[in-house]
Amino acid sequence: MGTINLAWWNLQNFFDTDDDPISKDFDFTAAKGWTQEVFEAKKANLAEVLNALKPELLAVGEIEKDTLLEELIAQMGNPHLKVVTDESGTSDFRGIDVSIAYDERKLSVVSRVSHLIHLRYRTRDVFEVVFEINETGEKLVVLGSHWPSRIQGKYRSEPLRIAVAEHIAYLVESHVKVLPEEYENLRALNDLNPVVDRWEAKVMVVGDFNDEPSDRSVVDHLRASNDLDRVIGKTNDIDGFKKETGDYRAQDVFLFNATWKFLPQQKVGTYFLDRAGRGQKLANRYQVIDQLVVSRGLVTGEGLTLDLDSVDIFRDALVATKSGRPRSFSKKTRKGTSDHLPLTAVLRY
Repeated sequence: MGTINLAWWNLQNFFDTDDDPISKDFDFTAAKGWTQEVFEAKKANLAEVLNALKPELLAVGEIEKDTLLEELIAQMGNPHLKVVTDESGTSDFRGIDVSIAYDERKLSVVSRVSHLIHLRYRTRDVFEVVFEINETGEKLVVLGSHWPSRIQGKYRSEPLRIAVAEHIAYLVESHVKVLPEEYENLRALNDLNPVVDRWEAKVMVVGDFNDEPSDRSVVDHLRASNDLDRVIGKTNDIDGFKKETGDYRAQDVFLFNATWKFLPQQKVGTYFLDRAGRGQKLANRYQVIDQLVVSRGLVTGEGLTLDLDSVDIFRDALVATKSGRPRSFSKKTRKGTSDHLPLTAVLRY
């Protein structure tokens, strides 16, 4: 049996010191105090945490470009982590992106594609990477995403996150269902195995959702919950062909949210927010907005599997206060790392 250590982390504005003329990165220039020395301090702090996490599959958000992740990995001194380059870059106004790296000893890249979500404005893309487990040949689909923020208010901005959730749900469905024409051909041959195998595809959605697991963008639109039986129970099995292909096409794809378990815990979250706009103080300050959601193929226990007990929020003193709040990076003191805490998990194969 082998394992793969997974980590997701929103790095909070990991920009270099150059002014990108087409992005709103004005606060991250030497004129604004974001000097090379400050940048190097943040990079060193982030690398120290990542070395503690020992990731073999790493996804990060709020990073300006892939070359910065390469710099961060070089700072870590880990020669086995390789960045999955995304030539399309980012369309985000602020110039931030999602980036993914992997341990070449355990994983190989099969394909990669950047999906642009068509809102009224260009937003952060969804980065899809298909990996192969070197030892077993199993495929793993990773969808890294950073959903639109709540800066305009949770409910006013909610339709934007719903749009992203719907698009990701569509991408997941494309991996767990065969095409209608193929379904009809297989039905004519009475060969159900390819349909079942596809239904068990191993798909992972990870990122900063800017909503919590119980919010409707996640539950109603991504179709992810903490109801494991809804995902892998007999009522969600494929045990025969539908008479009508349209019924197969309409079949719901339910996902399991492995980070839901943090909701009822006291003073536990990946993000801490004391107040919203206009001075409104929040009752729920510890928020679980960084999430890990998986398809049924990763929780059935067959082959490559997400160890549900291993899913955790990293709250070491390197990144968190004694009360469990993230330690943001300070340009003045050059201490801290990010306003988000990392998510960690273990995949077993």
